[in-house]
Amino acid sequence: MKRLGRVLIAVPAAVLITAGTATAAAATTGTPSGAPPTSAPCVSTSGAKACFVANGDAVYVKDTKANGDSVAGTLKSRLPANWGRECFNSRGAAGGWVKCSFNVPEYQWADLWAANKPFIGSQSSTKVYTSPII
Repeated sequence: MKRLGRVLIAVPAAVLITAGTATAAAATTGTPSGAPPTSAPCVSTSGAKACFVANGDAVYVKDTKANGDSVAGTLKSRLPANWGRECFNSRGAAGGWVKCSFNVPEYQWADLWAANKPFIGSQSSTKVYTSPII
């Protein structure tokens, strides 16, 4: 009976650990860069702007409000895929654009998010395609 009890506890714990790691996002702090190409799809919210360039899998992020908060640009897959990439900009409004280069799955729809004060601040999203449209 004790052995059965341990198995019943261990199996759900293993499932929770596996499920928790399946949605882990790659996150990085962006490097200073120029503005993204004007053809790049972008999204804005109060204090942040994010753009995605499919040819190169790059996320650009800009702080648009001098309020001391960092900003983020997040690229998150739509179902059934399950991946995400996040680019942080903590350079402030005078710091300009930062760029993060990622390797994202091709030929998928994703949501591009702009967030001021990541995780708790204002945010907005738009739908993007992860491959260049020819």
